[in-house]
Amino acid sequence: MKEKPLKKLLMIIAVIIAAFFIFTELCIYYYLKTYGFGIKELPQTTLVYFHLSTGFVAEENDDMKTVIGGHSIDAIEDKLEKDGYYMYEQMGLDLFYKKNENKDKPNHYDLWISCGNEWCHWFRVYYTDKDFEL
Repeated sequence: MKEKPLKKLLMIIAVIIAAFFIFTELCIYYYLKTYGFGIKELPQTTLVYFHLSTGFVAEENDDMKTVIGGHSIDAIEDKLEKDGYYMYEQMGLDLFYKKNENKDKPNHYDLWISCGNEWCHWFRVYYTDKDFEL
C-alpha cells in the first residue's frame, strides 16, 4: 500500500521537472525569435543557459562572428585567459584582448568582442572578430 503514495510523489516531481524544462525552452525560443534567430539555435542556447557550454557561433560573415553566450561574459573570459589572452582595454561594451606575446606592442590588439545590447536572463549576443574560437 505504501508504494502508491511514493509512486504518486515521483510522478508529481517528474511533471514539475518537465513543466520547468518546457517553460524554459519556450522562454528561450521567444527571445531567440525576438533577436532574429530561430529554432536551430535553441538546443545550443539551452546548453549555454544550463552552463553546459560557453557559447557558440550563431552567424558568421566575412569579417565578423555573432556568438550566443551566457548573459555574463565571465565564462568567455575564462576561456580566453586559458588561451593566453588578457584584457587590454575596454571602451563601453567593446572589449579588446591581447596575447601575452604581444604585450610590448602599443595600440595593438589581437581580439575584439562587443557585448551586444541583445541580452536577457537566458543568454546574451556577442559580436567578435572572425578569428575568435570558442
